[in-house]
Amino acid sequence: MFFSFNLYVTIPILVYFLIFIVLLKIRSVNIPKTWFVPLFALYFGVSLATLFAIFLDGSESFKLLSENSILTLVLQAFNPKNGLGKVMYGGYFGSIVGILFANLIATQKPASILLDISSISWSVFLTIWRIGCFLDGCCYGCPSETLGIAFSKDSIAFRHLQGTALVVGDSTVPLLPTQLISSFWNLFVFLFLLILFLKRKTTYPYFYFFAQMFLYGVGRFIIEFFRIDPREFWGSLSMSQWISLVLIAVSLAFFIKNRKRIFENISEKMSQKQI
Repeated sequence: MFFSFNLYVTIPILVYFLIFIVLLKIRSVNIPKTWFVPLFALYFGVSLATLFAIFLDGSESFKLLSENSILTLVLQAFNPKNGLGKVMYGGYFGSIVGILFANLIATQKPASILLDISSISWSVFLTIWRIGCFLDGCCYGCPSETLGIAFSKDSIAFRHLQGTALVVGDSTVPLLPTQLISSFWNLFVFLFLLILFLKRKTTYPYFYFFAQMFLYGVGRFIIEFFRIDPREFWGSLSMSQWISLVLIAVSLAFFIKNRKRIFENISEKMSQKQI
């Protein structure tokens, strides 16, 4: 549990922070004036991820809220011994709020460069986070004899499925490792955006932010169909799928509205390289 917590929180936080700082330096952003921005993103992200988990946890949330104040639970968000879960979309929106808040009170840089850099860093954060999900056995997929992996009796999957036909002896039947599929998808998104960023294919404001939003939304929407772990459903789709659809729509609207200027920016960058 302690090791998986590190993969959930500690290691992703360190990697996110380091990549954020490196990308700031690559873009020649003043580090002494902006180094704290990823800390705001991380704190708001983990805190909101915790709040999402509390309020989506049914009766357990009422028990937690009756014993603790919301402020106490937020302050305990980074404590590995509190047993509080995390909801990914809460972390995603929280990181955006944290960056905008830090930018508002303490920096004079355009929010676009900070959000663009955060989106790239966030993709690798998600890559590592989902490995932690796999080790804990949460966010598991449907039964699969070909690609499935059996989870032991110490896993969350085993506890959820105990008493059903999906548990045989001391392990579950082979379940599709949707956590690893999600991890690989986020790694692809990270590498794709990072290459574009390093090669300066475009510097159009918010391009990387909305590109990551679109790609993550598409991947998350599809992967959700293969998960069978307990989740919040609104009709025939999970809460995460509805949020994904909103992210896809918003990002598509951005690219459609700005397509001419984005293509002009890309063409300009290509012309500069040829010169």
